[in-house]
Amino acid sequence: MLAYLQKTEDYVQVQELMDTFHVSKRTVYYDMKKINDWLLANHLAPVDYVRGTGFLLPKESRSELPIKAKGVQLSQYYLSRNERKAWLGLHLINRTKPMFLRDMETLLQVSRGTAHSELKHLQQELKLFGLKVTFYRKQGYMVQGTEKDQRMALSHFLSELLAGISWKEFVSQIQGLINVNLYKAQFPAFQIDKLSSIYDIITDGEKAIGMELTDETVVHLAARLMLYSNRIIQGKTIVMDQEEKTALKETPQFKAAEHISHELGKLYKKTFPEDEVCYITVHILAAKVNKLDAESNDLETKKLHQATSQMIDTFERLGCVFFQDRQALEKQLFLHVKSAYYRIKYGLAIENPLVDTFLDKYREVFELTQKSARPLEELLNKPIDKNEIAYLSMHFGGWLRREQVEPMKRKTAAIVCVNGVSASRMLKIQLEQLFPVIDFTVILSLREYEKYNGRVDFIFSTVPLSDSRVPVFTVNAILNDAEKAHLLNQLSPYLNGESIAAFCPSAQAIVELVKKHAAISNESALHEELKRYLIATRSQAPKELSPTLEDLLPSSRITMLEEVSDWKAAIRIASQQLLEDGSISDRYIQAMIDKVVEHGPYIVIAPGVAIAHARPEDGAIRTAMALLSIQQGIAFGKDPKHQVHLLLVMASADGETHLKALSQLTAMLLEEKNRAELTFTVDKSEIVRRIHKYSQP
Repeated sequence: MLAYLQKTEDYVQVQELMDTFHVSKRTVYYDMKKINDWLLANHLAPVDYVRGTGFLLPKESRSELPIKAKGVQLSQYYLSRNERKAWLGLHLINRTKPMFLRDMETLLQVSRGTAHSELKHLQQELKLFGLKVTFYRKQGYMVQGTEKDQRMALSHFLSELLAGISWKEFVSQIQGLINVNLYKAQFPAFQIDKLSSIYDIITDGEKAIGMELTDETVVHLAARLMLYSNRIIQGKTIVMDQEEKTALKETPQFKAAEHISHELGKLYKKTFPEDEVCYITVHILAAKVNKLDAESNDLETKKLHQATSQMIDTFERLGCVFFQDRQALEKQLFLHVKSAYYRIKYGLAIENPLVDTFLDKYREVFELTQKSARPLEELLNKPIDKNEIAYLSMHFGGWLRREQVEPMKRKTAAIVCVNGVSASRMLKIQLEQLFPVIDFTVILSLREYEKYNGRVDFIFSTVPLSDSRVPVFTVNAILNDAEKAHLLNQLSPYLNGESIAAFCPSAQAIVELVKKHAAISNESALHEELKRYLIATRSQAPKELSPTLEDLLPSSRITMLEEVSDWKAAIRIASQQLLEDGSISDRYIQAMIDKVVEHGPYIVIAPGVAIAHARPEDGAIRTAMALLSIQQGIAFGKDPKHQVHLLLVMASADGETHLKALSQLTAMLLEEKNRAELTFTVDKSEIVRRIHKYSQP
């Protein structure tokens, strides 16, 4: 648990620890007491606990832990359940002498019953790799299976142990564990004096082909190479398929693997056979890379290029977005797709510590990527797990922001909160989501504020402050949507570099002005529409304000017709409501028509359903949707499957705000029953009812 807390700077809730380590609440508190006893004994600040918020390891303790690990004693080192399983798996596969249950007790520092329980859990996990644990009276427990399957399991356990740590942290962890003799006898290849040499060998191998691996990859590859060297020393070598070896030897990565194998051979005084060189080539191909100068031109690479292009096509179509620098995106994404392909193909799975965070904050992007990844799944003939999907999603999400948002000069701010630590942290989280271009450098109580001499651009306070030298924005500890919208309006002039006296009209002021010259049939609706428009034009909406399908597609934007003359007329008619309410300009309509002329009926996304769209810069003023129901249908192509009854028009002002609504629309249209009833209904209220149903959280 201590290692888990060390990886995050945020509070970790008790339930999260219970779920992660599969333990009871009582065990969490018991382990935390042991951790705090150890921290205090080593003159480190204990884990902070806030009721209702969770546990937090202080920053100073987090930075000192790697140093303290070097001197840790056996009786002081407590392995988590996940670590126990991973280390037991590594030991059992790499054992060089008989291993019995009593050895597992000593290794894991647990009771006999717990050791037996851990062994049972490990047996179940090893089955997933085609491995079996057997027991012999004189030899103890052994893992049986092919060398390739055993190495796949080793890679898996290493990934669990090394997720999210740096090279420096890895070296410190190895040093600490060697000091407590947890695995020194089992792993003769694990020698501290060779760690830096292996790191240098990998970096030299990178240079040989103009490749740059990510920092995380270097850590994982170094650990694997030490384990594989250990296997070769024991006489346990890999056997590769001859046809596979021939293909691998044609890749630039084979040259790097040759260099690495040669240097490892000198380091361990052992010759690496050609099959091992090819196996290292696989690991380099599966590695996450920042750049690669040379690239092979074999059939497999060509298929991966094609799959990458198809993934981008699908993401653009389903997400109703257009990537402007398509060539650069395809080049970068290909590196990620290729690495993922080889990891999945050869069972070299890696843990993604950011999966849950990404799913929580950017679920729409994740789901779009998951649907877009089908060309890669077809190439592999197997599904892609959420760890790999999340890595690909992060790339797509980063590119979306790269193209749609101009970098802004960062501002700094302080938070003054009189409601306690939990409320302060909650307020900070909300403000960080609302203003990603502001660095919130300090949280102060009122008494701390009176003594504070630091320099910031703004202050957000839960109480009025009359003596501040910088702008102060008075806020509640918990903000509702209306308060967030108001705060966005207030901050917009400062964030855009305008003066304090800059003109900043409010929705209500505009309504009052319009009332002087025209009759308003629905003042509250006009006020709401103006408010949304002003927010959209001043600042990107935060995630909490992401509109639903019902928000973007109200009843007033649904048109029902018996028939239309042709598909171009259908797009113009469907767009009319968006044109009249100022959501799009005339040129956006023409841009949608031009896209169909250029690319064909690609906008037909399901039987009887099409979504017309263009780029934000083609005339999308704000994010909105409209729907045209055509009873007789209209042909968007010669094929019968291009006959459309439901034509939606999608306008997105920033290429991202519409994703939540689009996700809800997709969920609604995935059900054949919904498509059938929506296609042939003549009752608008039935369409509105279904939209409302799928717009709920």
